Parts: sequence; structure tokens; C-alpha cells
Amino acid sequence: MALEERRTTKGKPSLTSNSGVPSHAVKPSTPEAVSAALTEILREDMNVDVQRVTPESRLIDDVGLDSVAFAVGMVAIEDKLGVALSEEDLLSCDTVGELEAAILAKVPAAQANS
Repeated sequence: MALEERRTTKGKPSLTSNSGVPSHAVKPSTPEAVSAALTEILREDMNVDVQRVTPESRLIDDVGLDSVAFAVGMVAIEDKLGVALSEEDLLSCDTVGELEAAILAKVPAAQANS
């Protein structure tokens, strides 16, 4: 994978692949890997009590995500999984399971760029 150095708005270098995906991103290969990574993102990046989260949990009503949490989640998903979800992708997801499915739908495109 070819890497290029890009300057962020704060002047610090950022290593990314030519596709724009962070070079440290882990590309999930199975639904189980995506589920585990999403659970970690919910717990670590979004401070969600994952003990009460199921695939049927509604992102807003049950999990308690707001617009800031969605933005944090978009960045964390791209940074950790190498999957860039659009705002439209996120807004179409009502449940954790739908979010997992949206990530999985983007995985083949992410893997093709490596």
C-alpha cells in the first residue's frame, strides 16, 4: 500500500493510503470482527454502556446517541475500521444492527483499496 504524507489543518503530518483511509485502520473481514470493533468504538470512543446494547437497540432512543456522538462515531469507524460512512449512511441507521450492516456493506470497497 502506497502511503503519502498529508498535512492536516494544524500542520501535523497524517499518513494515509492513496484512498484516504488511515494506514493504521484494521479492515474487518467478518461480521463478528465488525461487531467486536463497533462494540469497542461504542465503549471507548462514545462512552456507551455496552452491557445494555443489542443489535436491536435503537441508536438514539436506546443507546442515547446525539449529533455529536454520531460525528465522533463516524470518525472512529473510519479511523479504526477504514470504512468511511457518509452522513446519509448514518442517518439511515436506526439500530446498532443496521449500523453494523452499513459498515459491512462498505467493507468490500475498503478492502479493494488496499
